[in-house]
Amino acid sequence: MIKNVIFDVGNVLVEFRWRKLMEELGAPTNVQSLFEKNVFGSHWWGELDLGCLEESDVVAHLRRESEPYQKEFDAIWEHRSRLVEPYNYTVSWIRHLKQQGLCVYLLSNYPREMFTLHTECGCFPFLDDVDGKVVSGFVRMVKPNADIYLHLIEKYHLNASECVFLDDRKENIQTAVNIGMKGIVFEKYDLAAAMLEEYIKKSKA
Repeated sequence: MIKNVIFDVGNVLVEFRWRKLMEELGAPTNVQSLFEKNVFGSHWWGELDLGCLEESDVVAHLRRESEPYQKEFDAIWEHRSRLVEPYNYTVSWIRHLKQQGLCVYLLSNYPREMFTLHTECGCFPFLDDVDGKVVSGFVRMVKPNADIYLHLIEKYHLNASECVFLDDRKENIQTAVNIGMKGIVFEKYDLAAAMLEEYIKKSKA
């Protein structure tokens, strides 16, 4: 029986809106394309997620990678509290699952300091509704490596076969399936919610 629903955070529960933020700050399209590769899709952003290096050191590398557009990078970093925004369905979805008697957990690759900032800024209005969370920057483990999934299972005494994991990346879902969870690749809310309800219904049959 399905007892636990585990959510990724970015692009599942909140929009990672870096491109919109760059537009709001007046960055040209060519700079947005550069930052897609050299900042938000870079190895160094992955280091922020992992949390083993000091944030200031990683940011220095990101600034160098974004030359000669350090002014634009600095503007984004100054406004990084606006990098994410919760989707309008998020809180009601989680509360609906809780009302069914399910436990809800978070398993996310997320920089430590940024997760703290976004929590303080109110970007995660659902945190009080979840039963637990594992965030990569705090535990120095990242998806799709299995260790972070196993850490969540051990921390909250979960049975993998009783869990459904939703994530927007196929490789992250594959790891969940490999360790015995059900998995849903998140593309659209309506589709994912319907698939999740079907898993829950079948598990009760």
